[in-house]
Amino acid sequence: MLTQELVNIGLTEKEAEIYVATLQLGYASVFEIAKKTNINRTTTYSHIKNLISRGLVKSMERYGKILFVAERPEKLKSIYEQKEKEIIRKKEMLNDIMPELDSIYNLVKDKPSVKYYNFNNVEELKMLRSEIQNIRTSEMLNIFNYEKYKDAINKHHVQTLLSNVDKFKLIYISKNKIVDSKVRKMAEDEKMFMKYLPVDKFGVLCEILIADDKIVISREHDSLVIVDPLFAQTLKLLFHALWGMGENF
Repeated sequence: MLTQELVNIGLTEKEAEIYVATLQLGYASVFEIAKKTNINRTTTYSHIKNLISRGLVKSMERYGKILFVAERPEKLKSIYEQKEKEIIRKKEMLNDIMPELDSIYNLVKDKPSVKYYNFNNVEELKMLRSEIQNIRTSEMLNIFNYEKYKDAINKHHVQTLLSNVDKFKLIYISKNKIVDSKVRKMAEDEKMFMKYLPVDKFGVLCEILIADDKIVISREHDSLVIVDPLFAQTLKLLFHALWGMGENF
């Protein structure tokens, strides 16, 4: 559509409609242009003034009336040229402030990021699982209190995680070494490595998942996803300390 093409080169939608109408009508009054475009008279006049200032419409007096007519279409080239100049100007401005932006970025880029998910919101729970399932890493570490979170075991979710890692280390905290049937089959996967800790001595209150710089800390009804290299490294040290105390199945 012609008016849309004019919008693409820099006119507003109403300016484009009014400019096309003045091309079609020749010399015309505000009333005639407003009628042609179905735009109210006051608004039409305001946009005509804008088009005059941009060199696309001119006015003249005929028979005691002020009439308006479009300038030759080649005048539109000036709009495009102005747009190009504006792009160049903005690029130069961006280049000028880039060093300052970089310095701000470098100050904050290592700060941890934290996201909160509420399990009572089904969509948030789906988003959390999707975020975890999109992790690709060589090693994933998991501290899991079976007695507290056994109802949350999701076989498909765990199988997806196994397919995305080279090694999955699980510290399985429970009353005894009897592995839940939902976990037993997955425990046979060559990527899965498990250690047992008794719940009466190591009753960790949250489930903790660690993958590279990302930590997922889950409770019964909500979860935090934290991205922070220092915190992740600290929890990895804790994990390996517990791993060293764990018993083989």
